[in-house]
Amino acid sequence: MNASLQDDIDLLHHIRQNDAGAFRELFDRYWQLLFQLASRKTGHAQDAEDMVQELFIELWRKKEPLILQVSLQSYLVSCIYLKIFQYFRKKGFQEKHYEDFARYEAQIKLSPEASDLTDLSFETEYGKLQDIITQTIALMPPQMQTVFSLKHYRGLTTNDIAAELNISSESVKTHLKLGMIRLRKAGEQYPAGVVLLPAFLTILESSY
Repeated sequence: MNASLQDDIDLLHHIRQNDAGAFRELFDRYWQLLFQLASRKTGHAQDAEDMVQELFIELWRKKEPLILQVSLQSYLVSCIYLKIFQYFRKKGFQEKHYEDFARYEAQIKLSPEASDLTDLSFETEYGKLQDIITQTIALMPPQMQTVFSLKHYRGLTTNDIAAELNISSESVKTHLKLGMIRLRKAGEQYPAGVVLLPAFLTILESSY
């Protein structure tokens, strides 16, 4: 195993044990990269700072083990990409946003040590991710489709979904896990690949 990856895993293990020193080390290691990415994509330093702060708070509060299928840096960058899209979705996508994105991509390059993810057009990557999610949900059995839509599009908790559909929480979890399997298979078959998919699945599964 790569030494830096093992180091990150060790830090995550200590963070799960409420080790504030390990959390500070992880924060110092990735804060600048994530802030730089968020501020350049949004064009708002304060919003970017809030976004990164929120990500680290979520990481600190998360007590379940984080099973990484990619490097921690790639995972965190993917988390920021998703937060960026949530940010713009709340504001409503307008043509000027795409013009801003194009300008940032053309004028600004992140540091060489940044993950390859940071050089991607995140509109394209997120578009591919949404294509897979939408197409996969459309092919699910009716109740699984409803459960997954409530989770992905409305952000309901497992218990909220169970109450709304009058089914058990375990049934909801089963539908979601089977949906994850379908998404992974769809991602493997996608011709261009989807860099954000592994991190998205990890983020979604962590909320079950």
